[in-house]
Amino acid sequence: FTLYTWSEGPAAVLIDMEGTIVHSWSYPGFKSWARARVLENGDLLVITVGYPHLMKLNSRSDLIWEWNKAAHHDLEVQPDGTRAVLVQETASRPHFRGGETFLSESVLLLAPDGTPTRRVSILEGFERSREYSDWLEKHPLPDDRDPLHTNSVEIFHENGRMFALLSIRNIDTVAVLDMEAIEIVWATTGPWHKQHEARFVGGNLLLFDNLGLGDQSRVLEFDLDTFEVAWSFTEPGFFTKRFGAQQRLPGGNTLISESEKGRLVEVTRDGRIVWEYVNPVSTEVEGSEVVLGIARAERLQAGFTVDWAKGGDYQQLSVLKSGF
Repeated sequence: FTLYTWSEGPAAVLIDMEGTIVHSWSYPGFKSWARARVLENGDLLVITVGYPHLMKLNSRSDLIWEWNKAAHHDLEVQPDGTRAVLVQETASRPHFRGGETFLSESVLLLAPDGTPTRRVSILEGFERSREYSDWLEKHPLPDDRDPLHTNSVEIFHENGRMFALLSIRNIDTVAVLDMEAIEIVWATTGPWHKQHEARFVGGNLLLFDNLGLGDQSRVLEFDLDTFEVAWSFTEPGFFTKRFGAQQRLPGGNTLISESEKGRLVEVTRDGRIVWEYVNPVSTEVEGSEVVLGIARAERLQAGFTVDWAKGGDYQQLSVLKSGF
């Protein structure tokens, strides 16, 4: 099964390999959903767009709880049920931009019931870093209220410690935040620009390179030892300025979200497309029908059961296009 969220419209859809709707969730009131994670019982965790928000729905799309703060872009569910999410809050510091207000970002950990348990500042992580405290001087932040614009988080553990891998879009940086020491312990840039969805795979770095080739996007696997491209995928016309995602599958293939075109492809290591899906829902833009975008897609693990699923159809979902 593959789960995806629309980039324009508050809905998530679960399809099988034939593209048939197995289940869907919707909760009007938000422009769209940036990320959704489905749990084994059909509950859905959702990060919204427009008014940043985190909520949990049951399989019938009823609201279970919501965290009515500025959660944005990405969330992850740990095996023990802990949720990791990116959050923002308005802040000001006398030594940072002369005290002007800006959006300060953190990684927030929540218990399964939505109770916050730990919040770690990304900016403070740079400031406290023994090796990367001058990173933001070497890679100047843009002069706007959202200087970092972190867009993905991946939690991992080493030697009993918790770390967060972060994609910091506005400075083309991928970094690792020690969640206990509140310290950036590793950071790098590379041949990418305005990237999304940074993930570690087999000791390499996998990410969606939105603008590294100008008007051409690509998925990039980067060898962190040699600082060379280990693998990449692109094709003529492959481009998305916003969103974009990829997932390395257990067999070695890669599931790719070409977000703005509403297209998903599964590709082999040699670049062959072995599965393709285009969002069948369209919307009207300036008098023309265009395919509704797909923010991010995720292939669920083999053996994932959907006893709670009710099926559905796109005609029913399409009513959500209006009013967002």
